[in-house]
Amino acid sequence: MRQVLFVIAMEKEAIDIKNKLGLEKVQDNMYRKENISLLVTGIGKQQTAIRLTQYLEHTRNKPDVIINIGYAGSTNSKIGEWVNVSKSFNYEWMIPGEQQYIVEGFDDDRIKTIQNEEISKIPCYSAESFVTSTKIKENVLFDMELHSIYLVCCMYGIDLIALKKVSDNLNLDDYYKNIDMKEVLELTSGLELLKMEL
Repeated sequence: MRQVLFVIAMEKEAIDIKNKLGLEKVQDNMYRKENISLLVTGIGKQQTAIRLTQYLEHTRNKPDVIINIGYAGSTNSKIGEWVNVSKSFNYEWMIPGEQQYIVEGFDDDRIKTIQNEEISKIPCYSAESFVTSTKIKENVLFDMELHSIYLVCCMYGIDLIALKKVSDNLNLDDYYKNIDMKEVLELTSGLELLKMEL
């Protein structure tokens, strides 16, 4: 039976998914049932990298796949729409002499897309803070955790699936307004998109 680990930033994002999957709390920020586990990491790339690495170093059941579910801003995708991440980039990685947005040596294509033609598959850029404007012209997502998960998956040889629900179009005021809307706030509908993966 395939071991599945959900990695979710915030408890309020995770609680309904935990309940829907019937997971039981096994320790702070950690839930489990049979082959499915859920880790709440906290917000941001650093906390995510630390918590996920600590989990992988101390668990006997290494996951076969990590699934990241959460909110993301988008340049053009409709608010409330589910999007499947096709590539992960580090938004702040702009070092002279290095390839922009890409950490060399961590590009073994760990991100897998789901087999559903109705859901958009677009890149996601992970930033240290909320992105309200960008020079990127194409339709992309912005979050604050995924690239750390991606790097850890590359290190440990674990496949990664990321589903993001669009919470805003790079507008902080709209973000706070939109996450109070039931159809934007709920994340359990993403499980239906993932049923072939569980």
